[in-house]
Amino acid sequence: MKISLVNLVALIISLLMWLPATYGEDKVNKERIVGGQCEYKQYEGNARIISITKVVDSISYSRDRYEVKFVFTTDEEIKESFVKTEGREFLLMLGNSSYPGPKFLKKYGIDVGKVLKCHLKLITRGACTPVLFEFPSVRPDDYFEN
Repeated sequence: MKISLVNLVALIISLLMWLPATYGEDKVNKERIVGGQCEYKQYEGNARIISITKVVDSISYSRDRYEVKFVFTTDEEIKESFVKTEGREFLLMLGNSSYPGPKFLKKYGIDVGKVLKCHLKLITRGACTPVLFEFPSVRPDDYFEN
């Protein structure tokens, strides 16, 4: 019995579709994990808003959006060599990586000179985003303006 190459490939593909996919799967909860289970070390600090500039991009945004820059300061010694915060500017973005709108800025009291409580989170285990900023008083997933 001869099997053509096309039939052989189809057979292999159909067999593979029936095998359980185990890569990135939590065996206990039976759910997929994107990027793995990551752990972070947290540094307490403050973010001072240094500029708010209107984004001029009518193609991507139908409503006004603003680039919000801040500097992060902490009294703690950051021991991880892969991050340097001193003298660097960072962007405050929404959770979906878009710029916040004017109502978002007003709702959370974000204005130039404002100092917000901020946590610098540095990855210690896993393959997720290595450096994150978390603002306890701001919800980056608050997309009410969209």
